[in-house]
Amino acid sequence: MSRRTQFRLLVLVTIGWLTWAGWSLMDEPEPFTLRVVDDEGRPVANAVVAAEGRQLGLTGESGLLEVAPSGGLVEVSAAGHFSSTFTITPPDDGVFDVVLKALLLRGRVVDPDGTPVADVSVRAGSAEGHSDDEGRFVVRGAEPGTVRVARPAWRETTFEWSGGPGEQLVQIEPVIVKAVHMTGEAVEERLDEFLELAETTELNGLMIDLKAEEGVVYYESRVPTVAEVGADQPRYDLAEVVAAAEERDLYMIGRIVAFQDPVAARAVPDMAVWDSQTGAPFSSNGQYFLDPTDPQARRYALDLAEEACSMGLHEIQFDYVRFPDVRPESVHFDAGVSLDVRAEAIRSFIREATEVLHPLGCAVGVDVFGFVTTSVDDGGIGQRWEDITSVGDVVSPMIYPSHYDSGWYGLEDPSARPDVVVDRALTDAVSRSSGRVVIRPWLQDFGYDAAQVRRQIEVAESHGMGWMLWNATSQVTVAALERE
Repeated sequence: MSRRTQFRLLVLVTIGWLTWAGWSLMDEPEPFTLRVVDDEGRPVANAVVAAEGRQLGLTGESGLLEVAPSGGLVEVSAAGHFSSTFTITPPDDGVFDVVLKALLLRGRVVDPDGTPVADVSVRAGSAEGHSDDEGRFVVRGAEPGTVRVARPAWRETTFEWSGGPGEQLVQIEPVIVKAVHMTGEAVEERLDEFLELAETTELNGLMIDLKAEEGVVYYESRVPTVAEVGADQPRYDLAEVVAAAEERDLYMIGRIVAFQDPVAARAVPDMAVWDSQTGAPFSSNGQYFLDPTDPQARRYALDLAEEACSMGLHEIQFDYVRFPDVRPESVHFDAGVSLDVRAEAIRSFIREATEVLHPLGCAVGVDVFGFVTTSVDDGGIGQRWEDITSVGDVVSPMIYPSHYDSGWYGLEDPSARPDVVVDRALTDAVSRSSGRVVIRPWLQDFGYDAAQVRRQIEVAESHGMGWMLWNATSQVTVAALERE
């Protein structure tokens, strides 16, 4: 074969190959975008797209995936959704929409008495829903399997769901806590004594002072305001205390006195309730108050709560969440001091605390005066029972019979009938509460003998409640406690 012939053959082969390749490229389907959304039009991420048994890819956060299918059936599936199988017709605009119907888990959460429980988290796989005021919930995109039901201050429960229709009835129980108060000094010097007390009696919890009435912080805090105002007086290692309690399965509560603070009020007057008559932070009977409407004052308490919660506590209990109960006309608050302002300042503070602490797993507790369970107003201090019980997790009325004046509940001397006072106060508390809140009263453990303290405990338990014993110096009436 001559060289000329060889060249002609090479040219013909090359032309043939280029012609075949060109037609092949023309016949290859153009890639386009698959967009997967649910039945409400929201993107479905991580949806599996497969054709003829071969996975083509996963959708991104926006529900999009670029594909170039070779024909045949395409299946799209995603956790928490019904699958869809179809034949793709390449769209004119380059985007093919696929709608996956979300699986819906419906149900209702109630307590052991059948009362609806609000704001309960119901999680099925990666999907989550929350119960409303009637206890009802809907979880969109729920994944069959184990469903977790949880709310701070309540015992977590689970149930199995097959993915089928119908409403699930879920019962959860509050954590029944029986605790005593421990001052910063008591935690430092007597922790072992209280741990042993919890091991040998019915106690299953401890309430420790993190920041008390004196305005000092008893653990080593990294919150900048603590050092700035001179409140750092660490007495114990909070992490070690929490670890010791965890070994004994104790429910740990940290108490933060929010708005009564002589240290911060004098160090940073801008945070304080200001008295224009004296030209100084307002004080009464040795008490100095931070302004509940002041953002910096509120932030101080919340920063401490967030820090302490992250160290393993189960609950942060805010005390002195109120306006000063005695105040002259000369005092000034940033946002005023009308009834609406007072009520909203306290309610919004508690709501903000839940937003900060719930993601960390902590319950929000609030101490209130005992009379608030019965009073129809806010007592002039911003503590209105219906408001507080609609936003907090745990409310602890300080039902100290010796603090009630003659005439309360028809008693000439309320302190002589602690059982009646506690019963009447808690009856009113329950009747005016929603299913959202756990009521755990403070009971008086000062000025009474063991029988009188025990009688208060029995009354609280007759209402199905836990309780906490208050003694300012942490001198517990041990004889009033049942032995394990």
